[in-house]
Amino acid sequence: MPTRRHLLAAAGVATASAGCLGVLGDDGEPNAEGNIADAADDDDDDNDTQTVELGELSVQNNHEESHQVQLAVEAGDGMLHLGTYQLEAGGSSTTIEGEWNDEPGAYRIHARLDDGEIRTASVTDGVNEGAECVRVLVRVDNEGALAVWNGAGCES
Repeated sequence: MPTRRHLLAAAGVATASAGCLGVLGDDGEPNAEGNIADAADDDDDDNDTQTVELGELSVQNNHEESHQVQLAVEAGDGMLHLGTYQLEAGGSSTTIEGEWNDEPGAYRIHARLDDGEIRTASVTDGVNEGAECVRVLVRVDNEGALAVWNGAGCES
């Protein structure tokens, strides 16, 4: 259960990053799932307002050390989720439940690894315009860097 201090820190993450156009991930390096693209290279702002279902949101740690990830999920002007996750070394993961599962929205993810900088992205960055549902994985890679992966299609 997050403490008041963790919730206040997560609120600070969301507030400090509101309106940012930065991205999460590996500067647009693609993967099979459709890594979130580098917004600086994208002249098309249509994805900023594209609405999709956020079918799944997970955090995972693939690094050999434990890490803390702070997450905020934003839709429009509202903050839907603030949370801090302690992830054990070597593949621990958590699926995050939230009210976003039922409603399409223009979702943005704000994330912070340990005491690092806050990063922000739309969940539709790099996703085809016709996508109706997106899955998002926020992960600490095997080198200890924060990356966010997304992919269209939420069928099991």
